[in-house]
Amino acid sequence: MQYTIHRSRRAKRIILKVEYPAEVIVTAPRLVSLKKIDRFVESQETWIKKQLAKIAKKTNDLESATHLQIFGKIYQKNYQYQPNLAVGIHVQNSSILLNFPKKTDSKLIKKELALFLKKAARTYLQTQTTQLATTMQVTFNHLTFRNQKTRWGSCSSDNNISLNWRLVHYEPELINYVIIHELAHLSHHNHSQRFWALVAKYDSTYKYHQQLLKKQGVMFS
Repeated sequence: MQYTIHRSRRAKRIILKVEYPAEVIVTAPRLVSLKKIDRFVESQETWIKKQLAKIAKKTNDLESATHLQIFGKIYQKNYQYQPNLAVGIHVQNSSILLNFPKKTDSKLIKKELALFLKKAARTYLQTQTTQLATTMQVTFNHLTFRNQKTRWGSCSSDNNISLNWRLVHYEPELINYVIIHELAHLSHHNHSQRFWALVAKYDSTYKYHQQLLKKQGVMFS
């Protein structure tokens, strides 16, 4: 089984994590041998496979060969080519039309779909972040969008906000919680009681939203 090793002076034991999309990560003390790490990973193979299966299921729930979830709404994918429409991706009521000629490479279609989702995410997240920042009376410097494996969002010490564009799959209420969480860091660069009080002021059900997002295996700054 393939895995990535991170050596750490602070690590007192071998720590194993499985992260999206299908990455096995081992953190180990500097002096632990590769042979010992291999044995440890092999001993955890059943657990690792279960975690990989969970990630695969979550991914399939959001996007499969037949369906796609955008802002919490389920759309059916329609691969029927309509020459009267521009080549590309179109939203039609409850379906997503992937309007490409039959011989189009599937990798190209997948790439175009990712670009479509990124554009939708940027438009929505930019608007929501700006509006919520105004409501919360805070100011951020820059807003960037990334495909982060382990974070929904982050706020730097320079007051720059970063959001995971894959939030495009989730309900507006969950997205707002992520944005509020990161904007609250502009006032409190920690997770103190005052930080959570500020989050609660603008999302009274944040604990519920927090638990829903934690189940996806992605965290916050």
